[in-house]
Amino acid sequence: MQRVNLPGSDLNVSPICLGTWQFNGGQVGGDKTWGAMSVEESKKIWDKALETGINFIDTAEAYLNSHSVLGQIMDPSKRRDIVLASKVGNGKGANSAPYTAEDIDQAVTTSLEKLKTDYIDLYQVHWPTIMADVNETVAELKRQQAKGRIRYYGVCNFGPNDLRGFLEAGGQPISNQVCYNLLWRSIEEELLPLCQEKGISLLPYSPLQQGLLTGKFQMPSDVPEGRRRGKLFHKDSTPLARHGHDGAEKEVFQAISEIREVCAKANIPMATASLSWLLQQPCVKSVIVGASNPQQVVENCQRVTLPEDVVQKFSAATDPVKVIFKGDMDQWAYGRSS
Repeated sequence: MQRVNLPGSDLNVSPICLGTWQFNGGQVGGDKTWGAMSVEESKKIWDKALETGINFIDTAEAYLNSHSVLGQIMDPSKRRDIVLASKVGNGKGANSAPYTAEDIDQAVTTSLEKLKTDYIDLYQVHWPTIMADVNETVAELKRQQAKGRIRYYGVCNFGPNDLRGFLEAGGQPISNQVCYNLLWRSIEEELLPLCQEKGISLLPYSPLQQGLLTGKFQMPSDVPEGRRRGKLFHKDSTPLARHGHDGAEKEVFQAISEIREVCAKANIPMATASLSWLLQQPCVKSVIVGASNPQQVVENCQRVTLPEDVVQKFSAATDPVKVIFKGDMDQWAYGRSS
């Protein structure tokens, strides 16, 4: 698999990044996004990812048991071949106080111990709300960088206002990890142009919108409960939802139907087409994709160069959904977030 450089760094990564939220050691999180996955199952997915050429791995201290599982399955002799990204935030618990410099220092220490490594290649602030003070956070990230415990730092879930504040505090993030896919295009209005201007790479998560863009779900009720928490679905779709919105289920499934039809005519699997569309967008260097089995890893690594007319048809099909959530950065939070 080819490698792409993350500007502002010497990190050369695969266009597909393996997300490891699902590496939960057999425990199910409260959001029910992923089912229980044993360490053995995680190891098979890990091995298949390396076999297919993936070298970019994403985790977070907030992901239940993910660090510990990775620490068990990573081969120390091949650590230098891996670009390991992690995130700080919520490791203290969902309702914990924002992180001070001391908290960040302890979080790095704990992550390194669980991951059984002495450095993290890309360390990301998971949410802007976890920072007690942005200036203190930036200073501490630079200190961790100087100590060699993290090589580079980035942000995650930062909208344009949060990103500007981070930059004004002297931050030099090389990346912004955001929710971005054909059904959730809110970043295109303001955040994407800002990242282009500042030379910041976009690392989209949920590139297949938690399975919707594989085409396997025909109607809202087909979608597992934990994947109906977001604003694409009505607030009453599941008790797990906390966003308070009416959703856009009609528009979403109409868009999916149109995308499916375009893919059928072009003879391209829907998941492949959806990932390929994303990788052809400005600033997108790598997309973060989870997998529940090794075969999904193989399928997620398929990539084609989409003809411009297909790209335009996909965009047109999802424009009605984009309009509804214009400028809303957080798919799960209550109200609108920018």
